[in-house]
Amino acid sequence: MLDVPEIRQIWDNIQQNKEAFQRQLDQWINDAVAAITAWTKDYEHNDFQPEQGNTIAMGIIAEAFQRGLDPKDDKQRMTATNHLLNRVTWSGLSEFMTNLTQARTQQLCDAMALPQNLMKDLLLMAGSRAGISTGGGGSNSELTNWDGTKKKTGWGM
Repeated sequence: MLDVPEIRQIWDNIQQNKEAFQRQLDQWINDAVAAITAWTKDYEHNDFQPEQGNTIAMGIIAEAFQRGLDPKDDKQRMTATNHLLNRVTWSGLSEFMTNLTQARTQQLCDAMALPQNLMKDLLLMAGSRAGISTGGGGSNSELTNWDGTKKKTGWGM
C-alpha cells in the first residue's frame, strides 16, 4: 500500500506529526520540571503562581499522554503527576521543601479542570490526524472524519 504515492504521503505526514507531538510533550514535561525546580529554589509564595501552575498542569497532561494514561481520570492523572515529580532532582533541598513541593504539585493535580476543547485538540494531535490532506482523484466516495463529519477521500473507497 505504501507504493501508492498518496498513501505514502499520508503515512509520511502521520509519522512527522507523531514526532512533532512527541517533541511537544517532551518540551511541556521539561518546562514543568523546570517550573517545579524554580519554585523550590526561589520559594517566595505559598503556592505556585498562575503561570507556573499552568506550565506544571501541561506537564502533567503531557506525562499522562506519554505513559498512555487518561488525563481526565483523577487517579491516572495523579499517577502521571507522581511520574512527573520523579523527574525532578531533589538534591540540595530540605525534606520539608521536598515534601511541600510534592504536596503542592499533587494539590494542583487534584484541582485541575481540563477544558473539553483542550482535550479534543490534544487527542487529535495524539492521533496524528492533524495536517492530513485528502489527496486528489475526483471520487465521490466518503469516509467519516474523527468528528463524525463526512470527508471525500479521492481514493474511490
